[in-house]
Amino acid sequence: MSDTATVLICAYNEAPRVGAVVEAARGAALGPVVVVDDGSSDETAAAAERFGARVVRHDVNRGKGAALATGLEQVASPLTVLVDADLTGLTSHHIQQLVEPLDVNIPLASRGVLIGGRWATSVAQTLAPNLSGQRGFRTVDLRALGPFTESGYGVEVLIERGLKHLGIQQTQVRLRGVGQVMKEEKASFAGGARTRLQMYVEIGRQLLLRRRSG
Repeated sequence: MSDTATVLICAYNEAPRVGAVVEAARGAALGPVVVVDDGSSDETAAAAERFGARVVRHDVNRGKGAALATGLEQVASPLTVLVDADLTGLTSHHIQQLVEPLDVNIPLASRGVLIGGRWATSVAQTLAPNLSGQRGFRTVDLRALGPFTESGYGVEVLIERGLKHLGIQQTQVRLRGVGQVMKEEKASFAGGARTRLQMYVEIGRQLLLRRRSG
C-alpha cells in the first residue's frame, strides 16, 4: 500500500454500512483509511475498525463539517479522498476514479456523481451534483477551503464556494453503480425526516453565506 492518498470517511450511526465502504477504500491501496465516528450510538467505530480503518471518535455528535475537520488532522498524505459512509455498490475502482484526475503539483479537485446505483440518489445527484460528498483533493487545497467545523451538512456548499474563490477547477467523475441509503431508511421515517430537515437548514445557511460573500 502506498501513501499517495488518505481516504477520509465521516460517519454517524452507520454500523450496517461503513464496513463495506472501508473495505472498498482499503482495496484501492492508496494509503490510510480514516473514519471519524461523529458521536454514534451504535457500533460504527467497531465495524470500521474490524474492516481495517483507523478510527477517531467524537464523544458527541458535532456534525459533518466538524467530523471532516477532525479527520483532516489525521491526514499526512499529499492527496485526500472524501467518501460518505452510507454508500451502496462502492468498489475500489470508484475510489481510484476520484484520484486519477489529481496531480500533487497542480491545484485540481475531483467530484464524484452517483449514477445507476439507486434511482432516488441518481436523480438527486444529477440535479445537484454540487452536493456530492464523494471528492478528491490535494490535501493542501482541501485544508485551504476551511475552516469546516461549523458548517454541518453544508460542508459541500462551503467546499464548492472555496474552490471557486481559489480558482481551483474540478473534474466531474461518474461513479456508476453507486447509490446512497436515504436518511428515512436508516431509522424511523420521522427521525430520518428530522435529519433531512436539519440537512436542508444547514445547506441553506451555507448558500445564504455564499450569496452574502459573493
